Formats: sequence, structure tokens, C-alpha cells
Amino acid sequence: MKITAILENTKQDKQLTAKHGLSLYIETEERNIIFDLGPDSTYIKNAKVLGIDLNKAHSVIISHGHSDHIGGLPNLNEVNKHAQIYLSQYALEPHWLKIGGYYHKVGASSAIQDIYGGRLNFMNRDMEIAKGIHIINLSPTNDFTKNLYKGIPKELDDFNHEIMLVFEGEKRLILFSGCSHHGIVSMAEVALKKFPNKKIDTIIGGFHLIGIPILNTLGKTEKEVIAIGRKLNDMPINCIYSCHCTGPKAFKMLKTVLKEKLNTFSTGESIMLS
Repeated sequence: MKITAILENTKQDKQLTAKHGLSLYIETEERNIIFDLGPDSTYIKNAKVLGIDLNKAHSVIISHGHSDHIGGLPNLNEVNKHAQIYLSQYALEPHWLKIGGYYHKVGASSAIQDIYGGRLNFMNRDMEIAKGIHIINLSPTNDFTKNLYKGIPKELDDFNHEIMLVFEGEKRLILFSGCSHHGIVSMAEVALKKFPNKKIDTIIGGFHLIGIPILNTLGKTEKEVIAIGRKLNDMPINCIYSCHCTGPKAFKMLKTVLKEKLNTFSTGESIMLS
């Protein structure tokens, strides 16, 4: 399996564009998957620079309904007109970010339903889209983020629109998360419970520990971040690639606990997993 970050908050190559968002290209022998599409068409431009043909993707998976992950969906037809699109049944509902008393729309484009129609697979249960490739439908969480809202009228987001992707091997799992609004520890626990007697080989994704991205603030206290790192370290997890909304401050804190188990994952980088 080869995983390439075609869009993430940071980059190493000047030819690529980094933005606040996430898009991963996953290649296996049986199936190619685009996991999240970033905020706009940047993932398409980066894929071309990287020599990745997005028309070869069989599936597109949207981790949740926030614009930094679903914003690039209206542009998908530019490069792929056949891949099935999997997302929560709640992903297209209105979503908001509250800053300084003002609500800013951070949801999906209203045109998505009209553009893609029958290609959209709205999930309300767990689904195995191919042998050993599982989309896990997450229940609402009480771990609210105080500035994220959903619906009309607006209410605190319980992230009922978040899903995760799990590859199931004979003995190990690979877990993909967009933002981990449910908490990465809780999500790992869900995966381990669903697939008993298996360990997690690798976790890849954002952990939503950043507060305000532009200001690089922490979304949790240092004590809380360290506690997350310790819990992850005590779990049967071999390796972690954390990116996007984890934030550099939280990453440094996690690194003090997880050490060599924790790695960054920037735009243009690839991971090879057996």
C-alpha cells in the first residue's frame, strides 16, 4: 500500500501548494482511494505535479462535512467521473465555525447533490466497500468543540457526520481519520473493538488539537494533549502519522511522549505500508 499526501497544511516541495485541509491518495493492488478532497481544487493541481492520475481512483471517501475536507468535491468531475463517493448521511447538512460572535459557513457546497446524484453513497451504518476495506460510521459524540456548530437553528456540533476508514489485514489494522473530532483515542478504541484480537499497525490523519489555525493556538490544554499521547502510547499501535489539524504545538507535545512512534506527514510525502 502506498499513501501520498496530495494536500496538507505543510509542504517540503516548492512546486506544491499547501493549504489548511487534507487529501490523501491511497493505492493498493485492488483499489485506489481518494480520502478527503481539501478545501478546493488544489489537490488536483498537486496530484498533477506528483504524477498521480486521479482518474484511476475507484472510490472517494469524505471523512466529514467540513469545507477543508469536502470543499474540493465540486471539482472532482474535472479528473474523475466514475468513482463512487462515500460520506455520512449528515455530511451535507449546514456546518458553521463561530469566531468572535460571527458564524462562518464551513459546510459543503449546495451544488454537490445536483452534480453527483447517484454517485453519492450516504452512509448510516458500517460498510465494507471491498475486501478488508471498511468505512466505520461513528455515533454522535459529547466531546464538543465550542466554536463548531451544525444545522439550522445552530447547535453545537456532535460530529454525527464523521466517519473513518479502516484497512483490515490478517493481524493488523490501518486507520485513516480526517480530523478525529470524536477524539483519536476513542476512534482507535472503536476500531480495536470492531476488529478484536488485532493491533493497529498505523494511524494516519489529523487529531484536531489546534485551536485557531492562523494563530497556531492550542485547542486543548498541555495536560490534555499529554494525556492523549500517553493513552495512545499504552494502546496496541505501532506507528502514527499525524498532520493537518493536529497543529505544530500539539505535535511537539505528543512527540515528547510518543517519540519515534509519531511522525509528520506533509504535502507531497508518501508512505509505503505492507
